[in-house]
Amino acid sequence: MLALLVIPLNDYWVLMMEKVLYGPYPTTISIFANAVFTLTVLAGLNALVRRIRPRAALTVAELLLIYAMTTVASALAGHDMMPTLVGMMTYPFRFATPENQWAEKFHPLLPQWLLVTDREAVRALWEGNASLYADGFWKVWWKPAAWWVGFVTLLMFVIQCVNTLVRKSWSEHERLPFPLVQLPVAMADPSSGIWRSRLFWLGFSLPAAIVVLNGLAVYFPSIPTINVGFEGRDLAGNLASKPWSALGWTPYTLYPFVIGIGYLLRADLLFSCVFFYWFWKLQMVLTAVFALDGIREFPYVRQQAFGGYIAITVMVLYIGRGYLRQVWRCALGRPSELDDRNEPVSYRTAIAGALAGTAMLSAFMAAIGLRWWLAVVAFVLYFAVALSIARIRAELGPPVHDGHFSGPDGILPGALGSRAFTDRDFVGLSYFWWFNRAYRAHPAPIGIESMKLAESSRASQRIFFWGIILAVAVGAAATFWAYLHIGYQRGFDVGMSAGGVYASGQMSALERWFSRPEDTAGPGWGGNLGILFGFLFCVLLWKAHLHIVGWPFHPIGFAITSSWAINILWFPLLIAWIIKVSILRFGGLQLYRKALPFFLGLILGEMIPGCLWSIIGIAFNIPYYSFWGQ
Repeated sequence: MLALLVIPLNDYWVLMMEKVLYGPYPTTISIFANAVFTLTVLAGLNALVRRIRPRAALTVAELLLIYAMTTVASALAGHDMMPTLVGMMTYPFRFATPENQWAEKFHPLLPQWLLVTDREAVRALWEGNASLYADGFWKVWWKPAAWWVGFVTLLMFVIQCVNTLVRKSWSEHERLPFPLVQLPVAMADPSSGIWRSRLFWLGFSLPAAIVVLNGLAVYFPSIPTINVGFEGRDLAGNLASKPWSALGWTPYTLYPFVIGIGYLLRADLLFSCVFFYWFWKLQMVLTAVFALDGIREFPYVRQQAFGGYIAITVMVLYIGRGYLRQVWRCALGRPSELDDRNEPVSYRTAIAGALAGTAMLSAFMAAIGLRWWLAVVAFVLYFAVALSIARIRAELGPPVHDGHFSGPDGILPGALGSRAFTDRDFVGLSYFWWFNRAYRAHPAPIGIESMKLAESSRASQRIFFWGIILAVAVGAAATFWAYLHIGYQRGFDVGMSAGGVYASGQMSALERWFSRPEDTAGPGWGGNLGILFGFLFCVLLWKAHLHIVGWPFHPIGFAITSSWAINILWFPLLIAWIIKVSILRFGGLQLYRKALPFFLGLILGEMIPGCLWSIIGIAFNIPYYSFWGQ
């Protein structure tokens, strides 16, 4: 119940940070600072309650459930998901003009039952100085919003059903480490001793001092600042001529909390993140050297990375084929080595839920206009990438896995060619944009990590399973409320960042697809070869990783480093790699474990005061220091 009260306030806070006040952007990295802050406050209050009335105190499991529910609700409200959808529900009508002819070309094909077409409601949302309540605009929003809340809740239900099928294998059989759950478990469990550790408070104090200093400098400019972000830092900034100009933006940052997260990760992943970041840069330079940059999208980086994600899913399913066979036998009621009585739901329910849910989601997109077979293919690809990202987080816990523009809407038109699609197909496919533009806040890894949190606290898997589903339903509704409340007050065009920028991606894609240029009419063989190369290269890396002792290149590093976010993380991850390798080499596992509180302190020391500055800024409507994303 407490989580359901926290979620609306949390979603409002996330939207104010990420869509109104230009940072920080907590949902663009794997550990959400706002959820960590909420857990810190609750853990502190709970410690006081435990002293006064022990029976009234929350258990570790209850604290972790609130954390998990807050995290998944934040993902929906965050930069990469539902705010884009809210913009898409009005954008085609707000920006239709006689010149672009959207009213004639697109409006008749758009799903009016999922959009808001009322002219005054659309105008007020983009211009502001209105009220969602007093002006009665909620009346035109509640029906389409309810459809989308149902859609996203069903989407998460299918994801959790798939997670249920692999949970026991990953957590109990393969014993994957789930690195990122270490922090919330240590924070919630008094027996961890983290809050009494001198090393923790030393680690906390260093970044906290930087954040406090930089925060004060916003109000007192005479105070010196310590720049840990990417402003003014570009290694390739002065390289204006080819081929080196092809390196593009190459910033370096010094975020302490990223170094702290890096310490939790395996050394081979840290090295691979840095190596493959420069691997992709080298591809761009060689493309310029051989004058291949005139070929559209060459060297097909996005497609290579997509092939890598699919390869990870295929390899995971192949490695776990024996286990999955036992899951199937258990679901059918046949003799099996597995017992699903303590699973989130029975294996039979999970399989039926995944299949029926995918069919219902496909029917939803078919109602928009996408042909059935294309809808099924699109969702199979989506869930394949979702499983890949869940595995990536469970095994290695990287801080980012954004995969920009690698969803079904970004891959299928190029792979099949525009002749394979009707106009209605393109309209249906365009509604994949809002939950596939980037995968930094993908809900699949949050779902599988919530199951690990339940296991770590010896809680009921079923309670965590349905708690996450409930959090998605409430969080989606709260996102609509908070974003519309803010939008009608401030105006998407006036007082908000990215209110319509990302929503415009749908219409840009539709204009491009409808024009059907000749060079995209047939299958894009270059891009398809890029997918095939990425798939095969990732499989080879995986096999080498399994069979060659000391092999330093992890296939996950190949898949996750091709997109935007790694630009601002590669350097602190390099620092974390140097520190971790040095500690393991000279002090072994014993020193590594002793030093762990210090690095957990680095994470909290930047996140907690950083969140406090944002709360002060929002409360008093004043500028503040953004600790992340700048």
